[in-house]
This record gives sequence, C-alpha cells and structure tokens, in this order.
Amino acid sequence: MFSGIRLRQARSNAGAGALSAEELAEKVGATKAQILAYENGQRIPDPPRIRQLADALEIPPLELANQSGMRSWQLADLRRANGLRASDLCASLGLKPHSYRRLETAGLTAEGRYGLSQRLAVALGVSMRALERHLTNAPAVRQRLETLRRPLTAVIEEHLQPGRTSAPQAADQAVKEIAACYTRAATTMARILKQEVVTLREMRHRQALQAAAAFYGATAEEQQRARRRMEGEEARISQLISSLPRRLDSFFRSQLAPASWETLSQLHLAHTKERALTMIAPAVAQDCALAPLIRPLERRSLEPGPGLYDISREGQRHYLSFKHWYQALYPWVDDSLRHFQQQTAAGEPPELPWLRQCFTQSQTILFSFDGILCRLFAGNVRSVSGHLVQAAGSLQLDADAYGGADPVALLRSVVDSGSPEQVRRLDSILTTYETAAARRAEPLPGAAQLLGALSRGPWRLAVVTDHATAAVQTFLTHLHPDNGRTPQLGVFGRPDDPRLMKPHPHAIFLATSRLGGDRSRTLLIGESLADALAARAAGVQFIGVAAQQSHARRLKEAGAVNVVETLTTLLAAVSRIKYAPWGEQPSITPGLR
Repeated sequence: MFSGIRLRQARSNAGAGALSAEELAEKVGATKAQILAYENGQRIPDPPRIRQLADALEIPPLELANQSGMRSWQLADLRRANGLRASDLCASLGLKPHSYRRLETAGLTAEGRYGLSQRLAVALGVSMRALERHLTNAPAVRQRLETLRRPLTAVIEEHLQPGRTSAPQAADQAVKEIAACYTRAATTMARILKQEVVTLREMRHRQALQAAAAFYGATAEEQQRARRRMEGEEARISQLISSLPRRLDSFFRSQLAPASWETLSQLHLAHTKERALTMIAPAVAQDCALAPLIRPLERRSLEPGPGLYDISREGQRHYLSFKHWYQALYPWVDDSLRHFQQQTAAGEPPELPWLRQCFTQSQTILFSFDGILCRLFAGNVRSVSGHLVQAAGSLQLDADAYGGADPVALLRSVVDSGSPEQVRRLDSILTTYETAAARRAEPLPGAAQLLGALSRGPWRLAVVTDHATAAVQTFLTHLHPDNGRTPQLGVFGRPDDPRLMKPHPHAIFLATSRLGGDRSRTLLIGESLADALAARAAGVQFIGVAAQQSHARRLKEAGAVNVVETLTTLLAAVSRIKYAPWGEQPSITPGLR
C-alpha cells in the first residue's frame, strides 16, 4: 500500500520547492539511504515512520499510499496507510487490545461501546460509508453476514405471513442465536426485529392497496401506474430483507448512546433554526461520538458565543436509516423530543416555519380547483356521471366500461373511442353541468381567506384545473374574501385535448408561461394524485391538502413531500409573512420565525 513513487512526488512538491532526500531524512531522523530505499520500493516504512514522513511533508499520511486498490482494503490496511499502530487506536478509542483486534478482524463491538464507527472514522480520516466498506472487506465479516442472511430472513418472513400479528420475542431460540452472533442481548435484538416486522407489514399493506388498484383501477393508465408502484414496493421490501444483516452490523458498530441520539434528533428537527441550534450547541460540543454526524454552522447575525452545528449529510443518513430502531431501543427519548419541538416552535404547529419558507421563496402560486377551493358537485357527482354516460352513448362514444364517479375522468376515458367533434360535444355537455354546479358551490373553509391574503401580497395567482374555465370563473365571481374584493386569478381550465389534463403538466406549463413566472419558484396547491404527479412532472413545488391519513399517505406515495390537513394551516403560515414590494421576495415578520 505504501507508494515510494508518491513519496518522491511529495518530496519534490514540498513547501516552496523540492526537498532533498537528505533534508527529508534529517527531518524524520533517518538516513538518506533509507529515504531512497523507501522511494525505490526496496523498503517499506513502518506506521510510525509513515506518519513522520507525512508530518515532515505537511500532507495526510494517506497521500503516501497507492490508492488504486483502496476499495478492497481491510481496516488493518487503512490503519497502516494512516501511519497508525493498533496500540495508537486502542489509546484514542479507549479499547483494550483484544477488543480492538475483534473490531478490526471481525467487525464486532461489545454492547455499550457507543459511537465506535464515528470515532474510528475521524481517527482514520475517512467517511463512515468508506469505513464500513473497509470493515466489510474482512473475511470474517463477510462470512458472518452470509451465514446470518438465511436465519434472519426466516425469522422476518415467519412473522410476515398473512394474518400473523405476532413479533419476534427475546425467548425465541432463533433470536437468541442471532443476537449471540452480533454479541448483543436477545432483548435488544428482539426489539429491533419487532420494529423491522412492523415496518415491513406497513409496506406489504401498501403493496396490497396498489395491487387492488392495478386490477380494479378506473382506467388502464391508473392500473399501469399502480402496477409500477406495486412492483417498486416489492423491490424495496426484498431489498430491506436482504440487507438486514449488513444494516444490523453497521448499526451495532455506530450505535449512539441515548443522550447522543437525542442530540442528533434535535439537530434533525431544528435544521437551521438559529435559536434551536443555540440551545443544542453545548451538548454537541461535548459529544465526540457525533463528530462525523455534524458540521459547523456559520453564526451570521448571531451574537458572539459558542460554535453552532447543524446535522451533516452523514448524520442525516444515520438518522433516517436507524430512526425506528432507536425508537424501539430508547422509547423515552421521544417524550423529550416532543418537548424540544414545543420549545423551538414557540407555540405554533411545527410545519408552519417550513410552509412560510415555501411561500416566501415562490413567485407564482397555482391552485387546483375541485377539492381545494370548493366541492364542485358535492353529493351530486354520481348523478352527473350517470347523465354524462347517457350523453356519451347518444354521441356513440363508448363509456360502458367506465364505472367510476368522476365526470372528468369519464371524459378522458372516451377520447379514443370517437372523433374530436364527438369529444368536443361531450365536453360542452360536461361544461354545462360544471357551470351550473359552480353557481351553487360554496368555498371550502379557509379558501376565500387564503386567496384574499395572497392577493394582498406580491404573488402571481392562478387556478390550473381539469374543469371548464367557464365554471371556475363563475365560481370566482361570488367568492368574497375578508377584504371584500374578488382576488384576481388567472384561470387555466380544461384543455381542448383531454389527454393533456393532469397528471400531464400542460396546464402548469401554460400558466407559468402566460404569467411569466419561473417554474423553480412556482408552488402548486392541490389535493389529488394527479395534482402531485403533474407538479413533479413540471418541476414545481407541491403542497398537498388531505384531511384523511389514508389520502395523505397516497399523496406521499405519489411523491408529495409536504401534506397539510386543511387550507387554514396554509392561511396561518401566510398570515405571518411580511409582504415586500412587488418583484421582491417576501420575508417572514421579525420575531415570528
């Protein structure tokens, strides 16, 4: 691994000019002949000498190694390339020699030895992912992972059988044997495996829902999308089960103590809130196990004080990968985290700060119509669908196969069964029903107030919908916000070609083009899967509105990251924003962060 060629190159580039072999020898207490022997590959320096050479040349020891085959190195190779002996790492990690040897050769740590991977990664100057790769290259680790794959899979799949509600128990013989292989208590292993079973059961339930949609969806397009999601869920389930031995190995080496896990969770929850990070700073500064999981944060406008930290990419990966396992092992930490959220949120719902940021970063705000501003057909939707089916039949359009209750979806379903003129006539009939319903439709709670609040700000506002433009305009004429005036909204209704309706991004593209907005600073507020998919296809921000958890879950499965229960939540966020002059970015009112 040591490279004489790289030593010669480093010596030639040292400082302001080349360093002679004799000068380097003097710096490290060696002879010129020894330095030349190192460079010519005749001798390999021991780890202390590698570190002396690196220090003299003012470079990291790894710069003196041939890194072409680094991915296949074991931990011992990485240690020696860093100029360290096993005893050096024993001292820095506080391990006895036999404990370190077991870590280096078999990747095993004793229960209660917290954060060893993090501290070892810092000592060796590599990322945690790279460290895990070097550890997994050890033959003993590979053999253990392969040996445990079958019993772990058997235990998990046994409890995933249809109708089973049981979970792995500490008294189970298989659980005891698996725990012994990881040098962990059976109770610890049982809690983790129970949580894994719960997670996989939820995924199997989602897969079953997608399977139902794949067979019974209203259209072939919906069935095809559901089939893709079903297959994707199956792939994720298989990957989770097959990767369980490796994930357990990695977790036990990097497991944080309860206090460290609480601090990392607080950093995740706080993100870049300066007040919250100020509260956490003392705990972070004193916890060496968090070193690779955090990053320094510039104080900016803060008063001088202790250094601040934010969660790093490595920390986010650790948090998201093992959150549920920590919750199973340290359930009491959740109560403390809820209290922390209450303190940092200053008495407001935790999603409001993020929602304010969504609005302040946007130039254009688009609304879906039915389900967001009103319920267009309310309880009359099946009657309208029935009349539309009859009208389609009179126009010789094949609507017999459509069994849904969405008139707009029915219009889409007959596009390929008739001429453009027939489809336009059916569209006209649907428009008549929609316009009549729009005269009676009542705005949903918070809709008028939200539009009124936004109309006072610098945003461009519009409605993008699969309903008729005339129906939306009719509804808006009797919409009276708190400020007594009808908000000025652009309306981009159903296109002439129904195939361009959502989830096609046509309406969003048209709106941003006509309004002159930047799609990267456009926000769509919608409630349907089609809205979420159209936003993703157009590359705009999306906020879903879903009162029911099942609906919210479906939106998130379609790619919606942010879902709220009602428009009043959005109104609460907008009401805290201080409006800037037109064309400038609005800001959050001071003191309301």
